Amino acid sequence: MRQRDMVMAARFRLWLVVLLLYGVCFSAQSWAANLDQVLDNLQQAYDRIQALSADFVQVATLTSIDREQISSGRVYIQKPQMIRWEYTQPEPQTVLYKDNLLRIYTPKRRQVLQSVVDADNRTNVALLFLAGIGTLREVFTITPMPGQETHTTQLRLLPRSPQAGFTELYITLNPQSYLIESLTIHDPIGNRTTIHLSALQIHPTLPAHLFELDLPPGTEVLTPSDLSEQK
Repeated sequence: MRQRDMVMAARFRLWLVVLLLYGVCFSAQSWAANLDQVLDNLQQAYDRIQALSADFVQVATLTSIDREQISSGRVYIQKPQMIRWEYTQPEPQTVLYKDNLLRIYTPKRRQVLQSVVDADNRTNVALLFLAGIGTLREVFTITPMPGQETHTTQLRLLPRSPQAGFTELYITLNPQSYLIESLTIHDPIGNRTTIHLSALQIHPTLPAHLFELDLPPGTEVLTPSDLSEQK
């Protein structure tokens, strides 16, 4: 498989995973408090959020090709189950999830990679959270971790389902604002993806046009199996 396609395939596997905890914010709760109470506040805050947008910087370390890729852009999320990642660097790319269809459109290549995601599959950790079906305790085993810096707090989340698509997830929180500052995901083959969030805004709703993808004539449509056949 070409190197560019390997990067795209790795992104495709990870996009739903990194959205597990989108927009989770916390009430003013001391981190010295009981973890159960902290998780209650986290879950309640998440349940109240209907839409958000944020700038992101994504650092993907692909061990299989010994490569690190840095990307950036803005993400828009609307409950239930509508997500748009708009990449601006290093090149334009749009990732849209709506109506159980995940599409990755690369204008430079005039190509879209798409896959149907089974929203009824209760082993799909990302969609459980997006749909408001699962709770943190149902989906993860959670332990507090010491922050790498004194002004941050970190939680380690281990998925209970062996079909989650990743082995562990770390979230780094600012204890002053109680917002997520970064997510780090480890997958089963050793790849690591870290997403840093900033300029986060919570909205009552987002414009419907953000969750539409207007493909120009002649756009090539691929599936994950098409990428596998290119190996």
